[in-house]
Amino acid sequence: MADNADHDRPTLPDAAVTEITELFDDAVAQHKTSGVTWAIVGGHTSERPVLAHGAAGHHELDRGEPTPGSTPMARDSISRIASMTKSFTAAAVLALRDEGALRLDDPVASHVPESANAFAGGDDAPAVTIRDLLTMSSGLVTDNPWGDRQESMTREQFAATLRGGLGQVHEVGTGFEYSNTGYALLGRVIDEVAGEDHTAVIRRRFLEPLGLADTAFETSGLDSARIATGHRLADRTDATRFEAVPFDSPGVYGAMAGLYSTVDDVAVWMRFLAAADAAPGAGPHASATADRPPLARASRREMQQLHRHQKLRPQPADQDGSSPGFDRIRGYGYGLVIEQFADLGEVISHSGGYPGYGSFMIWHRDSGVGVVALANSKYAPVTPLSMQALRVLLRADPPVLTTRDPVAAPRTVRAAGAALDWLRGMGDSHADMWFADNMDLDIPRAERRRRLGAALEAAGRDASALGTLTVEGAHVLSPAHLRWTVPGATDGREGAEQLPSVRIDLLMDPRREALIQGLDVTSVPAEKS
Repeated sequence: MADNADHDRPTLPDAAVTEITELFDDAVAQHKTSGVTWAIVGGHTSERPVLAHGAAGHHELDRGEPTPGSTPMARDSISRIASMTKSFTAAAVLALRDEGALRLDDPVASHVPESANAFAGGDDAPAVTIRDLLTMSSGLVTDNPWGDRQESMTREQFAATLRGGLGQVHEVGTGFEYSNTGYALLGRVIDEVAGEDHTAVIRRRFLEPLGLADTAFETSGLDSARIATGHRLADRTDATRFEAVPFDSPGVYGAMAGLYSTVDDVAVWMRFLAAADAAPGAGPHASATADRPPLARASRREMQQLHRHQKLRPQPADQDGSSPGFDRIRGYGYGLVIEQFADLGEVISHSGGYPGYGSFMIWHRDSGVGVVALANSKYAPVTPLSMQALRVLLRADPPVLTTRDPVAAPRTVRAAGAALDWLRGMGDSHADMWFADNMDLDIPRAERRRRLGAALEAAGRDASALGTLTVEGAHVLSPAHLRWTVPGATDGREGAEQLPSVRIDLLMDPRREALIQGLDVTSVPAEKS
C-alpha cells in the first residue's frame, strides 16, 4: 500500500510511486521481511518532508500469522533504527566540540580514563582519538553481531570490558573497520563531557528541538500500539520463519544503535542534515530552529564528508583477466556513509541491522531527495530495496534526482567577457587588465594567438567562429573555471568524419580579486568535445 503524500502538488510521477510500492510489497510477499514502512523524502526545494510513503506486512507475527491485536505496518509505525543512531551520536559530539567542550583530536582516554590501556597498539602507536572513533579509524575489530547484543551493558560493565583490553586489526589511523564499540565509547565521551547521559543529551539537543516526538531510546514514552515487534529469521522460508524477539533495555551500547523512530521523524532528521548542502537561503528549515539550529550548518557538512576511505572488492574480471574497476567510491564521514556512484552521483546514507530489525536512510546530495525504510525483521533487505527505489527516482520522468550545476563567480563572469574580446582580437587592453602575472611568462601573447589560429584551422574554422561564443553559453566547471567548445566542421557528406573541436578553458587565480591564470586553447577529437 502506498500514498503519494503531495496530492495538491504532485512531485513524484505516479509510475515511480507504483514501482517503488511493488518493490517493498514484494519483499513482504516473498517473506524477506515480516513488515516494512518506507517514505520518499523531499529534497532541497520541497516544502514537504515526505513526498510519498507506503507500508506492508504486520507489526507482529506468530507462526506466520498476525498476533491477536497486531495491526498492519503503517506510516506511523515505530521501529528500531539501529545503527542509524550513530548519526545522532556523532552530531552530539560535534555540538560539544562547537561549544569548546572537547576537541576531535583529544585522546579518548582524556575523557574516559578507564579506556587508557584498552587499545593494543604498538609502542609507537598514537593515542586513539575521538576523531578516530567517529571515522571508524581506531582499528577496533568489527563487532557485528556481538555488539548488537550488548545494548543494555552498564557503565560499570563497560569499564570492566575496557580495562580487560580491546582487540585491533590494524594500527590506529591506518584503515577502516566498522566498530559498534567505538560508538559506545563516543557515548561515554558525551556522558563525561556533558555531565549527563548521552541519551538525555541527544534528546535535549536534537529530538525535542526538531520535534521528533516518536523518536526515543526507550519505549516507555512511546505509543505501544504503534511499536513494531522485531523478528529473527528461523531456518524456514515461509511466513513461519519470523519469530518475535524481546526488546532490550537501554545501556552504554545504545549510543551505537539504540533509537526507535518512524519514517516521518527520520525524514525530518535527514532533511536537517541534507539542508547543510542546500544553496544558502534554500532548503527545509524548522521554524523553531531556523535562527539557532541544533547543529551548525558547517558541522553538518563536516559529518557528510568522506574522512576515511573504505576499501571495496573490485568487480569480477573480464575475459582478459583484469577487473573493470570498482562500482563506486565508498567511505565514512562522522556517523554517515558517503558514496559516489557513476549513475547516481554522490549519496549520503547509513544502514541499521539489529536483532529483529533492519533500517536504511539515504539521500542524494545534489537534490536532497531521499529514501528511508524501516523493517521489523533482522537484517531485512532494506538497503538494496532503497537503492532500487532511488534508481527508480533517477529514471523518473520528469526527473526527481536533479543535478546541481556549479555557478560561475561574478568576477569569473566579468573576466570571461574580457577574455572572449581578447580572443576575438580586440586589442591587448583586456589582457593588460585581466591577465595574471604568470600568463605572459607561461605563453607569450603572440604565441597564444598562433595556437588559437592553429586550433581553428584544424577544426576547419576561422576567427568568425569565435563570434558565436558567449559568457552565458560557457560550460561552468567550477566558480573559477569556464569552458567553451567550438565544434569542428564537416564537409556535409553523410557519415563524414567531423574535424577536431576547439576547446577553450579559462581559469581564475586564487585571490579574492582574481585575475586570469589560464586561457588555454586545445584541439580535441570531436567525440570528446
